[in-house]
Amino acid sequence: MPRLSAFRGRIPAALLVAAAFTGLAALSFTAPASAQDPAATVMSACSKCHNTQRICANLGVKDKTAWNTTVTRMMGKGAQVSEADKPAVVEWLAAQQAGAKPVCQ
Repeated sequence: MPRLSAFRGRIPAALLVAAAFTGLAALSFTAPASAQDPAATVMSACSKCHNTQRICANLGVKDKTAWNTTVTRMMGKGAQVSEADKPAVVEWLAAQQAGAKPVCQ
């Protein structure tokens, strides 16, 4: 039977490494693929403070950089868009053509 003193210092480190890998694996399997539909986020977050016609007027006009600036500014003013959802929202807004639904109804 091995003496326990031979394992002193190694067991806790091995357990820590195993626990870390187990935790990372659990996170990767439980994280949602997408938090929410970007169109739904735009409709719910933006229409809380202003008419969607304001957004509609800029569809097909603003590029991705301009939408990123706008969304960042609006988040600073309280728009309920998470940092995780922001890239998808910006991408969605930049991809819309003038008159696109559901924003321009």
